[in-house]
This record gives sequence, structure tokens and C-alpha cells, in this order.
Amino acid sequence: MSAQEVLVSAGTQIGIESRNRVRGLDELRGISILFVMLCHGTVLWNWMPSEFSGYGFHGVVLFFIVSGYLITRILMDTRDTPSYFSTFYINRFFRIWPLMLVALLVSALLNPSTAKYMVFNLLLVNNYAYAYGIEPMFRTDVMWSLAIEEQFYLIWPALVALLAGKHLRAAASLVVLLGLMFDAGLIPSGAGPVFKTTHGNMQYIAMGALIATGRDGVRWVVGTWAAFVLIWIVSKGMHALTDFRYIWHGISLILALVVHGTVYGRFALSNSFLAYSGRLCYGLYIIHFFVSAYTLQFLGRGFFLPGAVYVGLSFLLAMASFRFFEMPVMRKRPLFHNPGAQRTWLILGLTVTILCSVVGMMNLLILGSR
Repeated sequence: MSAQEVLVSAGTQIGIESRNRVRGLDELRGISILFVMLCHGTVLWNWMPSEFSGYGFHGVVLFFIVSGYLITRILMDTRDTPSYFSTFYINRFFRIWPLMLVALLVSALLNPSTAKYMVFNLLLVNNYAYAYGIEPMFRTDVMWSLAIEEQFYLIWPALVALLAGKHLRAAASLVVLLGLMFDAGLIPSGAGPVFKTTHGNMQYIAMGALIATGRDGVRWVVGTWAAFVLIWIVSKGMHALTDFRYIWHGISLILALVVHGTVYGRFALSNSFLAYSGRLCYGLYIIHFFVSAYTLQFLGRGFFLPGAVYVGLSFLLAMASFRFFEMPVMRKRPLFHNPGAQRTWLILGLTVTILCSVVGMMNLLILGSR
């Protein structure tokens, strides 16, 4: 392929991504990462109760929903194009893996004693390893959510390619329902805690996918939640009202409605700082957990300074990563979309990783069920 054709290929992909950039979604991702950072920084601010650290999970939920929308929208726009699967997985590789590999290397250098657990990250099953009590690499705990996304997107592109309209909505709705039932304990899921697993979190990504199918997707979201509540009442009987997690489930559904409202223009935040934070969200997510540990080590807790250093340094490193590493790497993607040795070897490596990931996940599920 000529240099001109490479540029055309790159322009096509950029055009697809631009069409899927919706006003307000970067702001939602910004809120997501800032909320996660606030919760993970609880140890640095002496005025924040330690219990607040656990609330960061809903920041991840919001990001899952936004991700489900964006990825499904891109898949729906490109499913009739040549090299649909290879283009998608090559793009995912260049967005996720380079910075993840750098973070794993930094973790191994900072704490060699946990480097042996890198194999779970490389096989994209670190979330199941974490759920079943296997120690994660130093300051890579947050990568459980990366594994969930990558596992979900091993299968979802095939469903988008095969299904359309109500059939795709029905598939996404079923994923939402099963995920809610796993998370609520209505379906047994083994001995390990379900909140770090893909089957216990897939409902959030699938809600975003439903929103991507059109304005009526929100009806499927609400209808699926209604079906879940009905199943819960029937299953729990007298304990249905007292055991239901009203706040947790209520916030999850509200976040889906907020994403729907943002996508279809009923309302949208417009804030340059939040939008910029949203564009930096991946780097911030990977980097901030390292920064919080060393800020605590060298500055301890305080009213203002430790937290300010933590946030400021996290942003500086994420900005540098985005400009000088992540973006230059992503600009190399079109070169791997063309037939040739580079593309062949990359696809081969991705295929082997996918197969090993599936085998590793199944083994961990079997281990957890014993």
C-alpha cells in the first residue's frame, strides 16, 4: 500500500472516531477519573473518612457505561468494512497495551517481589486472579477494570457483526440481566468475590451498548432493570425489600440515564477542565495509583499539601504520557492495518494472547468454584 493509501486509511479511522465523539462524554469521563482519584486519595487527606475509598467503584461504573457506548458505536459504524475484526483489535492493542506494559515494567522495577504476577496481566486475567486472592503486582490493583473491558471486547465485536436491531438489543439486554443477577448472587459464581470479575460487571458495559443502539435503547435498559427487580423479589421473598441495595443499584441506573441524556442531547456538561481530564483519563487511571503510594510515603497525610501534590503530579505525568508516548504510539496504528509482515505478526500475537486469556480465565473460574 502506498503512503497516500496509508494516510487515507488513517483518515478513515480518525473520521470514525470523530463521528463518535459526542459533546459531554469527555466531561463524563473526566468526572469518572477525578472521582476515582478522589476516593483513592482518601489516605492522603486527614479530613476524609477512610470508608470513602470504596466509593470510587462508581467512577469505574460510569466509565464502563461510556466505554460500552463508544465502542459499540464504532463497531456498528465499521461492521461492514474490510478487516473489521483485525482493525478493531489492532486499535485496541495500540490504545491499551503500550502504557499498560510500561506500568507493569515500572511496577516490576519498584517491587521485584511481585513481578511474578505479571503473567496474569499479560494474559488479561488479572481481575479473576485478584478476585480469587492472588496478589496483584505492586500498585497495579486498578488494572482489574482493564481486564474486564478487554475480556468483554473479546466477544462483543462478533455479536455486533452478527446481530442488528432488536436482536443486538436483546443480546445486550441479556448480558445486563445476567450481570445484575451474578452481582446480586442470584446466580452462583464460585467461591471468589464477584465484584472484580467480568461476569459481575459486564452489565455496565452492556448498558452503554444498549444506549448505542439508538434512542429506544434506554427503554431496554429500564425494562431489563425492571425484569431484574422482579426476579429479585420472586427469588428473595420476604427478604426482597430489606436485602436490596437501593443506593448501589439506584446510582448505577441513574448513571446510565445520564449517559443516555448526554448522548442524545437532552443535556450535556460543557467544561474544558473536565473534558481535558477525560482525554487524559487512561493515563491518569494507570499513573495515579503509583503517585498516591509515594506521596503518602514521603509526605504522609495532611489537610491540603499531600493531596495537592498527588493530584498535580498525577496530571503532569499523565499529560507527558499522553503527548510524548500515547499519541505517538497511536499514530503508528495505520501502518499495521495494511497487509504485511508487521500486521501478520501482530495479529498472530493477539490471537495467541486471546486464546491464552480464555484458557486462563476458565482455569481461574474452575479454581474459584472449588
